Amino acid sequence: MTNTNKAVLVIGGTGMLGKPVAQQLKADGFKVRLLARSIEKAKSIMGDGYEFAQGDYEDTESLKAAMQGCDGVHINVKGGPSEADYERADHFGVKRIAEAAKAVGVGRVTLISAYAVSEEKADTPESRSKVRGEAALVSSGVQYTIFRATWFMETLPIFVQGKSISLIGNQIHPLHWIAAEDYARMVSKSYQTDETLNKEFYIFGPEALTMGEAMKIYAEHAGVKVAPISTKMLSVMGALTFNAEWKSTATLMTHYERWGEDGSPEEANRLLGTPTITLKEWCKKQTKS
Repeated sequence: MTNTNKAVLVIGGTGMLGKPVAQQLKADGFKVRLLARSIEKAKSIMGDGYEFAQGDYEDTESLKAAMQGCDGVHINVKGGPSEADYERADHFGVKRIAEAAKAVGVGRVTLISAYAVSEEKADTPESRSKVRGEAALVSSGVQYTIFRATWFMETLPIFVQGKSISLIGNQIHPLHWIAAEDYARMVSKSYQTDETLNKEFYIFGPEALTMGEAMKIYAEHAGVKVAPISTKMLSVMGALTFNAEWKSTATLMTHYERWGEDGSPEEANRLLGTPTITLKEWCKKQTKS
């Protein structure tokens, strides 16, 4: 079966990391369908060349309808900032999607996860929900591929406030930053071989940089300065201002103070191709775009 005969439903396909996956799948000849609450809004973001199915991943019947005729489903959902919202998306959302895919007879489900997802490291609401979501996918009976990705280069602009970029906490661990473009290519490649079925892959970029080192490179590109702030200070500020996002971010960054990368990207690179885009190259691409 050629790629042009395969259809993949992308859930979360208009988001920062889901959109590149949808674009890469389309470029590689797949029929790409996107689940959307608002088809009109999704079309304005994605443009032509896609199928759209109206629905919500919290609605099983709309999920099943959207999955009809699909060979695969890619999950790119994200919860937060509350514990209940992480559970809603990263645990129960993944569980509902996986069960619907199994019921409809979808061939495989792919899921974006994070490198520090394990029972040992489940010390935050987000990490606990991701552990449960992975387990729900594995136990659903549908064939799966899980991508345990490191930090994405695309997250760096999120830390910019005005003329500075916030370096939150004591982030000492080297991280193999990856571009969404490289990740999307690997997801698409996973649909082109059965060797990726029922496996968890660690997805790392080509070079290791601490968060401080990466932010310095991005700061030079963006014309901002790096502004360190402790996780404790951010948490206090969040509590005083009733800002749930700040409190959740402080918890998240405390998690990454503790845990560096583990696992090996060797098998992912062998089967899916080694990521090549460096942070400096990614920054240059942002300037051109």
